[in-house]
Amino acid sequence: MKQKILLVFLTLFGIVAFGGAHQAAGVSTENQPDEDLTYSGHGYLLISPNQFRYGILEPGSNYTETFMAYNVGDQPISFNLSAEPFWVKDGTYEATYSEATNRTKISTWITFPGGTKYTLAPRDQDGDRAEFTVRIKVPSDAIGGGQYAAVMANIESADPGPGSFHAQSRIALFLYSTIDGDIIYSGKIINRGISGFSFNSIVKTSSTIENTGNADFEAHYRLLVEPFFGNKVAYDNTETKIILPETKRIFEQNWDGAPTLGIFNATQEITYVNENGEQVTDSFKHVVIICPLWLILIVIAIITSIVVANIAQRKKRKINHKKPSWDQE
Repeated sequence: MKQKILLVFLTLFGIVAFGGAHQAAGVSTENQPDEDLTYSGHGYLLISPNQFRYGILEPGSNYTETFMAYNVGDQPISFNLSAEPFWVKDGTYEATYSEATNRTKISTWITFPGGTKYTLAPRDQDGDRAEFTVRIKVPSDAIGGGQYAAVMANIESADPGPGSFHAQSRIALFLYSTIDGDIIYSGKIINRGISGFSFNSIVKTSSTIENTGNADFEAHYRLLVEPFFGNKVAYDNTETKIILPETKRIFEQNWDGAPTLGIFNATQEITYVNENGEQVTDSFKHVVIICPLWLILIVIAIITSIVVANIAQRKKRKINHKKPSWDQE
């Protein structure tokens, strides 16, 4: 019986090893977009760029930048510009434009020298694009550290007629800045982890970084997956996220295209700014097993069948052994 059960496990082991080695041939280095901080546009209007990082802004100084708006649709489009505070609600970093804080005062320092109302012709026609100007006047008493705002292009639909609602949509141009003064770059990793087992074709990792300073910094996340039996790379992906001051950011980095079955070594590397203001890299490694539930159930069923058959066979032998010798002739 032990030999039969061992054979089942050796067969499963061989399938797992083959699955891991087979997937090692492909390498993915595609960077995923930062969906919560990069807005791809709504309707037919595009803003370029859709996020902008200023350098260090000096209190008492003015700064002017120009951006482009494009109509990529077949109909004219009208929009007006406004400046609103940009912040995030919680660790998931869902954007919010209604919370005014000490870190969003820049939204009140913004003006639009070229005007706020624009109408663009359909694409590929004269007037299908427009340049607009954003000016920031930093107060002389502005506090040091990060300041964040969103320039909104509020899109107005065609007039639907009397007695109807006037629908409106908008897209955002995110502005990141740091005011000169007492600037503190500081952060720490609160938790991190790699899921060691999965029923589905996925390798999951998660982490939470807290920005304990007053200015934003970038965190670089790398997920490296290698077969347990072999030295080829199965998956290698790096993503960059912005960590706003005085916030905690939860980030999940996964390999969604993993094989159905396999054993892997998964390494999670996070490069960030530590509590001393130094850029450091923290690395964590874990063995990951991917095995579908149906295969586990099949193995259990096979083992159960072997055990039941073995018990039945032993009972039959015991009964035959107890029979008188003349009954067996």
